[in-house]
Formats: sequence, C-alpha cells, structure tokens
Amino acid sequence: MKIIDLKHRTVSIPVEYPVVSCVRQSEEVVFVLLDVVTDEGIIGISYAQAFHVPGANAIRACLEFLKTVIRDEEPRFIEKIWKKMWDTTKLLGHQGIITFALSMVDIALWDILAKSMSQPVYRLLGGHRTSIEAYASQGLWLVSSAEAVQQAENFAGQGFKAMKMRLGRINQIEDINVLTEIRKAVGEKVDILGDVNQGWTVKKTQDIASELNSLDLYWLEEPIDANNLEGYIELIKSLPISITTGENLYGVRSFQTYLQAKAADIYTPDLQRTGGISGWKRIVCFTESYNVKISVHLFPEFAAHLLAGLNSSERLEWMTWASPLFREPLECTEGMVKVPDRPGFGMEWDEERISRYEIC
Repeated sequence: MKIIDLKHRTVSIPVEYPVVSCVRQSEEVVFVLLDVVTDEGIIGISYAQAFHVPGANAIRACLEFLKTVIRDEEPRFIEKIWKKMWDTTKLLGHQGIITFALSMVDIALWDILAKSMSQPVYRLLGGHRTSIEAYASQGLWLVSSAEAVQQAENFAGQGFKAMKMRLGRINQIEDINVLTEIRKAVGEKVDILGDVNQGWTVKKTQDIASELNSLDLYWLEEPIDANNLEGYIELIKSLPISITTGENLYGVRSFQTYLQAKAADIYTPDLQRTGGISGWKRIVCFTESYNVKISVHLFPEFAAHLLAGLNSSERLEWMTWASPLFREPLECTEGMVKVPDRPGFGMEWDEERISRYEIC
C-alpha cells in the first residue's frame, strides 16, 4: 500500500453556544479536513481546528509540503513516517502550524492502519473500555448567570455528572457569582471544572483560589499563560485546587519539562499540538511514570479511542463542534460516550452536509 495524495479543504461550522472567552469570541468554528489517500482505496481522515481562515490557509500550505515528504510511503509504517515528517520540519520549528499539519497526517495514518485490519483504533492500542465518561464542554462560556444556569441545568438534565465553565471575567467577583449560581442549580453531586483560558496572573489566581475551593471547583485549567512554568510551580505549591494544563504545550519535551517540575496535577494534551496519536502515546508514557492523570483536549472522535486504552484517565471532553461533519457522529448518552466499534475511528465524512459548510 502507498500514499498517493493528501486532500484537504476548509469548512466553517456555526456553533450552538457562541464562544466567549478571555482569548476569543466566535459564533463559528473553522476546521481543516484531511483525507490521506492510498493506492488501495483506503482513506484515512482527520481534522484540525484552524481558528480562522488565514490559519486554515497556513495549515493547508504545510499539508502541501508534507505531501511531498510522504508520497509513496507505506502508510502503515507510522513510526517511520512520523520521524520522517518530524526530522524534515525541524528547521521550521515544532511550536506552531507545521505541527498541526504533522499531527493531522499522523491521526489519519492510524485511521488507515486500523481500517486495513478491519479493527477500531482503540483495539490496536490495546483498549478494553467500550464507553468513557464525559464532561459537558460546549457551553458555559463567559455569559450571564441566568444563561449559565439555564445551560448547566440542561447539561445536568442530559445526564452529565461533570461540566466545564469558563472563568476570566473582567471582575473576578462575577466569576464567583456565576459559579455560585451554577453550584446551586446542579447541586453537590455534579463536578464543575473551571477553565480560565490563560486569562489570569499568578496573583489573581491566588487571590480567588480559596473562594473557588469553597465552591468545590473540581479543577482549575490554564489559569495563567501556558508557558509560565515557574508560575505553575508556584500555584501547585500554594493552591488547594487541582491545576490542569496541557492543551497549549507542544510535543513530548514540553510535557516532560512540566512533569519533571511537578507543575500540574492533570494534563489535557491537544492532539494537533502533540504530534497526533503517536505523539500522545509518547506523552502518556511520561504521565504514567509520574502518576498523574491525563485526558485529551477536544477531538472526542479520536479521544474516545485513546482513553479506552488507559486503565485510569480523566473524563473525555464532550464537544459537539465537529459532529455535523460525520455521517454517524459520536454519541453521548447520560454522560457516557460509546467508543465506536467500526474500523478505524469509525467516522466517515457526511459529504452532503460538508458541502454546506465548505468555504475553500
């Protein structure tokens, strides 16, 4: 089997809950979709979040370059191809868009490998769990208390035992007020996760930590700049709340540095920054040796297969942004995601719907 083409396109999908955070505001999500095509007709698929059209154009330019690197390679030799892509892109750096593209290719190669063996990816990874607990993440942005309560009650009514809210309002008292109202609405049995999207300083985080803890916040995610290692070390030593980070760290070495420094309690690597499935697997080896929990940032269609292979993990992040892309979208019932048992990731593009969202 040989790789004969990399086909890609850009789509823009409206979201049910507009994104309002410290770092962005948007009513749509821009994705780049990738097909890795083989001479035997097996096609591996993946996607990446591009944030905007210029970002999508940059990712696609990198994919065009990688096409020249891996054309005619045997797609099932994933480690060989991963190293070839990694080595070829060293001079471009591994802290940005080129890693997005490399990760997309790697994910699609795992899809091809599993499809060629008529097996789901999670079985190739030694997975044994067929369902994964999830937390609701598609809502609870920086909205009013009334909106937040309505959304939280909706998620609890769907059976979620955990949900993520965003923090980082201009006035921190408003964050506390919204969290208080959500806690009243969903009760003590539902875990509430807080995500600041890197919006605070170390001091701001320390100032509000005791109030967050009194409201039983399950974790505090990216309270400060993701690259502020010393800041995370200080927070870990001084706060009573579990600190989570990882979605904006690139590659294995970044995680190794944070793990050695004991800079966080929980890690949520982002598959388009890790180097795909192959990079994520490398990171897991380190997190297990340091006895910390791990999950995946977004990409539930792929994350379900990865978490199914772990004996212990944090919940899957349930985000429905990409669901309209697929003929048989991933399903979440009563807060549990069933891992698809179909070959590959069990996902195929819904071409009719994609045609409505495709912009270039």
